[in-house]
Amino acid sequence: MKIAETLQTLASVLGSDLGLLVVLVLSVLAIAAPFVDRYLIRTKRLSYRVLYNSKLGVSPDLDDGDVAAGVPPGADEAMHELADEMSRMTSVVVRLRNAGIDDIRRDDLRNHPLTLDFGGRVIWNARISDPSVEAHRGAHKRSLTFLPPDGEVRERKESESAKLEDVRKTSRRRFPWSRRVAEPVAEPESETPQWTRLQLRGLELQRKEKLKIAIVLREPPGSTEHTKKISIQGQLTGGRIVDEREQAGVTWPRAAVMVGILLVGVLLATLLANASRPAADPAVACGDGELAVVGSSAFVPAAENIARAYATACPGADITTRSTGSNAGVRELLSDAVEPGSTVALSDGLARHESDRLDAHPLAVIVYTLVVHESVGVDELTTQQVRGIYSGRYDDWNQLRPGPSSPIRIVGRGGESGSRTTFEQRVLGRSEGPLTSDTCDDADRVEQADVVRCERGSERMVLDEVARTRGAIGYVDVPSANDARSEGRDLGVVELDGDYPDPGNIPDGYPFWTIEYLYTKGEPDSSPLQSGFLEYLRSGTARDELHSAGYVPCMRKDSRLHALCRW
Repeated sequence: MKIAETLQTLASVLGSDLGLLVVLVLSVLAIAAPFVDRYLIRTKRLSYRVLYNSKLGVSPDLDDGDVAAGVPPGADEAMHELADEMSRMTSVVVRLRNAGIDDIRRDDLRNHPLTLDFGGRVIWNARISDPSVEAHRGAHKRSLTFLPPDGEVRERKESESAKLEDVRKTSRRRFPWSRRVAEPVAEPESETPQWTRLQLRGLELQRKEKLKIAIVLREPPGSTEHTKKISIQGQLTGGRIVDEREQAGVTWPRAAVMVGILLVGVLLATLLANASRPAADPAVACGDGELAVVGSSAFVPAAENIARAYATACPGADITTRSTGSNAGVRELLSDAVEPGSTVALSDGLARHESDRLDAHPLAVIVYTLVVHESVGVDELTTQQVRGIYSGRYDDWNQLRPGPSSPIRIVGRGGESGSRTTFEQRVLGRSEGPLTSDTCDDADRVEQADVVRCERGSERMVLDEVARTRGAIGYVDVPSANDARSEGRDLGVVELDGDYPDPGNIPDGYPFWTIEYLYTKGEPDSSPLQSGFLEYLRSGTARDELHSAGYVPCMRKDSRLHALCRW
């Protein structure tokens, strides 16, 4: 009870002029704040991303005797030390990018330079890689400064910081070959400078300029565990330093925008709730009540969009859609339990059930296509080849095209489908055949079957199965096939007898098409809602929706039937 009262109070507050103003101001502030911060206040942005942080992948495993005979004295021991060194080496690649709208100047990082700390790992080498402005490579290289561990005080001044040349010279002295073979040990490892931090002093980047820094590291002396720790610190005057990986998650700018969008949604919902019930469009023949649209799974989505537009124009209309299959929809309409004017049925082609109680109203030309799994490698078939596939004369695609073996798998529709009826009548000239498979992978229902044929209950399910099953073939209407391909499905559309599946090729002989009919029970004007919706289906709004969905409307602008709808 308290929750209901609270919600009611909140609704009343939001419904007031002051409440709406507060929500509007908060929405604007929340959405605008990240943009103001980025484009007016902190216009500079240095982004970084750790692209690689792992061992080198070179870990020689030497046993005694692996070193070739005849090498200089001490080389075998140096080889073992080299193997140990390589097993402790890691590589790190960090990408830097100017992601702001202004250039980053030398002074912008002077007080708090960008510093990379590698968790105690010792820097052996570094280089600038893939600079987007090649002329700046030298300047970027000179900006590299190497520091000892944070807080460590060194006695030798030159070890406190160093440039890249110093690091590389020291690294050469670290190798076993250098220490044991080429020259005597100059100093113990503990006295060799240890640089564990990399700092970019005086870094400059133009807008959108980027570069990569590749660093070779070695685990610190005495360490027994491999570390991947990296910390990157710094402060950019007039801007921000951001980790691109963190930017991929929920950040405060994104959170602010989401809050703003949420508030806008609250504002719109409040306005809609406060608005009076919209008046019916006087240009539309509106009817009140409920109407069910059942039938063709291929055509129901387009009919649903048209029904939604009609309900918007006519607030008293409640139209629902159900995908049952063409034949099942017509049977439901014929049922004695269905009152005239309460239900209409969509059928791909003329209904199988002839009845003087039904009236057929042509809506659109619906063109079908054969679809195959992309691996099949076939984009054209003849009618005779299709019939051979469904009869079992062809059971492998290499019988129809050169190439590797790929067993044929047929994905069909059930007996309630108008698409199947059209396919059998206009392409096969016979029944599609028995159901031999549930999985579509093999004949798990009928042993020693001539064909592997499964069934799926809708256009979408056929497309899903064909895209999943190698060697599969099926059929759907062209708009559904185009939608699936635009989504990146592994599907190919097949020409039939040299004609591409298109309404323009029907007069030239493309066979796989039919008319979509809307069936009514009794007189079309048996209810104001049914007659008004039927009239709306012939309107310009409905024609535009059918065109957008990929169909050819039967009703032309001049109120005459399209030539194909009179066949």
